[in-house]
Amino acid sequence: MIGIIITGHGSYPEGMYESIRLIAGDVEGLKTVPFHENQEQLEHDLIAAMAEVEYGSGVVCFADLAGGTPFNVSSKIAASKGNVRVIGGTNSPMLLSSLFQREQNLDDFVQHALYEGQTNIKSFEIAKKNKEEDLDGI
Repeated sequence: MIGIIITGHGSYPEGMYESIRLIAGDVEGLKTVPFHENQEQLEHDLIAAMAEVEYGSGVVCFADLAGGTPFNVSSKIAASKGNVRVIGGTNSPMLLSSLFQREQNLDDFVQHALYEGQTNIKSFEIAKKNKEEDLDGI
């Protein structure tokens, strides 16, 4: 089973997990790692969380913002390990769908997560009513 870490600025990781938990229930092999101000503490916490959720199939860190400190620190750690991947721009559909794909290989899992995240971004549009033309003429 692939381990999952949700990381991000402030209370983002806990908030994302609470949202997912309301829909899917408690999730095994998932840790949240918030970033407040100390980059060294974040790195320490991420390494500890990775060790806790590594079951032999790898770990994926879902970060709030690509290029943000949690993403960058996760990427630095991933570069030194062969079984860690990092995704930035995490959204709820991406994470929720991924929970049911954790037996895939690591790279297929990441591709699935990216696909779900991208295809579930939508905007609401009010449908326009078609006015039926009056065919009676003048």
